[in-house]
Amino acid sequence: MRDIGTGLENMEIYWGFDEGDVVKIRIFNDPRSLHPMNHPLHLHGQRFLVLDVDGKRNDNLVWKDTAIIPVASTVDLLVDMSNPGEWVMHCHIAEHLHAGMMLSFGVWNE
Repeated sequence: MRDIGTGLENMEIYWGFDEGDVVKIRIFNDPRSLHPMNHPLHLHGQRFLVLDVDGKRNDNLVWKDTAIIPVASTVDLLVDMSNPGEWVMHCHIAEHLHAGMMLSFGVWNE
Protein backbone atom coordinates (compact mmCIF):
# COMPACT_ATOMS: atom_id res chain seq x y z
CA MET A 1 0.00 0.00 0.00
CA ARG A 2 1.28 3.44 -0.88
CA ASP A 3 -0.08 6.85 0.13
CA ILE A 4 0.61 8.96 -2.97
CA GLY A 5 0.21 12.16 -0.95
CA THR A 6 3.08 11.34 1.41
CA GLY A 7 5.01 8.60 -0.40
CA LEU A 8 4.76 6.44 2.72
CA GLU A 9 4.14 2.71 2.35
CA ASN A 10 2.34 0.05 4.38
CA MET A 11 2.82 0.38 8.14
CA GLU A 12 4.68 3.69 7.68
CA ILE A 13 1.23 5.13 6.89
CA TYR A 14 -0.89 6.46 9.74
CA TRP A 15 -4.13 8.34 9.16
CA GLY A 16 -6.09 10.17 11.87
CA PHE A 17 -9.81 10.97 11.92
CA ASP A 18 -12.38 12.36 14.31
CA GLU A 19 -15.35 10.24 15.29
CA GLY A 20 -18.22 11.09 12.95
CA ASP A 21 -16.02 12.00 9.99
CA VAL A 22 -17.23 10.74 6.64
CA VAL A 23 -14.17 10.20 4.45
CA LYS A 24 -13.78 9.43 0.76
CA ILE A 25 -10.84 7.11 0.14
CA ARG A 26 -9.66 6.44 -3.43
CA ILE A 27 -7.84 3.14 -3.94
CA PHE A 28 -5.89 2.36 -7.13
CA ASN A 29 -4.72 -1.21 -7.69
CA ASP A 30 -1.57 -0.62 -9.72
CA PRO A 31 -1.17 -3.20 -12.52
CA ARG A 32 2.60 -2.52 -12.50
CA SER A 33 3.02 -4.02 -9.03
CA LEU A 34 5.23 -7.09 -8.56
CA HIS A 35 2.20 -9.40 -8.46
CA PRO A 36 -0.84 -7.77 -10.08
CA MET A 37 -4.11 -9.30 -8.92
CA ASN A 38 -7.45 -8.40 -7.32
CA HIS A 39 -7.18 -7.55 -3.62
CA PRO A 40 -9.94 -7.91 -1.00
CA LEU A 41 -9.47 -4.74 1.05
CA HIS A 42 -10.69 -4.89 4.66
CA LEU A 43 -11.18 -1.99 7.10
CA HIS A 44 -11.27 -2.89 10.76
CA GLY A 45 -13.84 -1.21 12.98
CA GLN A 46 -15.56 0.91 10.34
CA ARG A 47 -18.13 0.50 7.61
CA PHE A 48 -18.04 1.90 4.09
CA LEU A 49 -19.92 2.20 0.82
CA VAL A 50 -18.34 1.45 -2.55
CA LEU A 51 -19.30 4.63 -4.44
CA ASP A 52 -17.82 3.79 -7.83
CA VAL A 53 -15.37 1.62 -9.71
CA ASP A 54 -13.35 3.24 -12.51
CA GLY A 55 -15.71 6.22 -12.49
CA LYS A 56 -18.81 4.07 -12.94
CA ARG A 57 -21.34 4.75 -10.19
CA ASN A 58 -22.30 1.80 -7.98
CA ASP A 59 -26.09 1.61 -7.81
CA ASN A 60 -26.03 -1.12 -5.13
CA LEU A 61 -24.99 0.92 -2.09
CA VAL A 62 -24.68 -1.42 0.90
CA TRP A 63 -22.53 -1.13 4.01
CA LYS A 64 -19.37 -3.24 3.84
CA ASP A 65 -16.14 -3.80 5.71
CA THR A 66 -14.42 -5.61 2.81
CA ALA A 67 -14.45 -4.97 -0.95
CA ILE A 68 -12.59 -6.40 -3.92
CA ILE A 69 -10.26 -3.89 -5.58
CA PRO A 70 -9.81 -5.17 -9.15
CA VAL A 71 -6.38 -5.00 -10.76
CA ALA A 72 -5.83 -1.80 -12.77
CA SER A 73 -8.97 -0.25 -11.23
CA THR A 74 -9.70 2.79 -9.12
CA VAL A 75 -12.34 2.32 -6.41
CA ASP A 76 -13.86 5.14 -4.35
CA LEU A 77 -15.00 4.25 -0.83
CA LEU A 78 -17.08 6.43 1.48
CA VAL A 79 -16.06 5.50 5.04
CA ASP A 80 -18.16 6.25 8.11
CA MET A 81 -15.56 6.86 10.84
CA SER A 82 -17.98 6.10 13.68
CA ASN A 83 -16.05 3.65 15.83
CA PRO A 84 -13.27 5.19 17.98
CA GLY A 85 -10.00 3.36 18.40
CA GLU A 86 -6.84 2.28 16.66
CA TRP A 87 -7.50 0.25 13.52
CA VAL A 88 -5.88 -1.25 10.43
CA MET A 89 -6.79 -1.46 6.76
CA HIS A 90 -5.27 -4.42 4.93
CA CYS A 91 -5.47 -6.90 2.11
CA HIS A 92 -7.48 -9.89 3.30
CA ILE A 93 -5.18 -12.38 1.58
CA ALA A 94 -3.13 -13.75 4.48
CA GLU A 95 0.16 -13.87 2.58
CA HIS A 96 -0.23 -10.23 1.55
CA LEU A 97 -1.13 -9.14 5.08
CA HIS A 98 1.91 -10.94 6.51
CA ALA A 99 4.09 -9.37 3.81
CA GLY A 100 3.05 -5.96 5.16
CA MET A 101 0.15 -4.91 2.93
CA MET A 102 -1.60 -2.86 5.60
CA LEU A 103 -1.74 0.58 7.14
CA SER A 104 -3.02 1.89 10.44
CA PHE A 105 -5.45 4.66 11.32
CA GLY A 106 -7.03 6.13 14.41
CA VAL A 107 -10.52 7.46 15.06
CA TRP A 108 -10.80 9.79 18.05
CA ASN A 109 -13.90 10.87 19.98
CA GLU A 110 -12.84 14.37 20.96
